[in-house]
Amino acid sequence: YELASGMVVGKPCPVCGTSDDKPCTLIPIDNTGDDRICEAIPVHVDCLSDNTIMQYNRDVGVIYIRCKEGA
Repeated sequence: YELASGMVVGKPCPVCGTSDDKPCTLIPIDNTGDDRICEAIPVHVDCLSDNTIMQYNRDVGVIYIRCKEGA
């Protein structure tokens, strides 16, 4: 699912809020498909590797990243 680089026009990275032309990966969107296909959003790879913005919710068992509002 890795994209060579670039964001979709008009769709900023939900983590940093920019549309910078950097390597991206596609992140599946919950409840948008079946076992074969789903909708996804491109996210900068370096935004995912910045572990200072990740958090873990023990109650739900989910690691998550806070996103910019409106991104």
